Amino acid sequence: MTTSHARDVLAQPVRTDADVLARVGAVISEEARRQRTLWLFFLNADGFQSDVVVPIDGIPESPGPEDAGSVCYIISEALAGTTDGSAIITLGRPGPAEPGDGDLAWLRALQRGTATRQAPIRMLCLATPSGVRELGPVSAGG
Repeated sequence: MTTSHARDVLAQPVRTDADVLARVGAVISEEARRQRTLWLFFLNADGFQSDVVVPIDGIPESPGPEDAGSVCYIISEALAGTTDGSAIITLGRPGPAEPGDGDLAWLRALQRGTATRQAPIRMLCLATPSGVRELGPVSAGG
């Protein structure tokens, strides 16, 4: 993303679920979605995105016992002391847009990690070369 395009994107708040999906699609290129990467986006209380996006490359197809908990710990620490900030977690991977078994394992692990670490998550997303969608609800209860 060019600097001027990045400024334009960051100037728009992320308020609705459609805004979240559009933002993830604008920031993570189709090419980048061909890699197994977990992306962390940070929003302030007004929905403005931080200019820091954290890609975590080389994630396994299914999470290990501490993988999602560690990610949620990082988020809770990064947002400690902020008022009503939140994060968007996006699982990027090659393949079809429909969630597979590994994606659902990540969803369940992230739901547990979010609850355990009390990490303020705006949305859990799945980004594939064919598009961006919500992976599932933030909490296991729906």
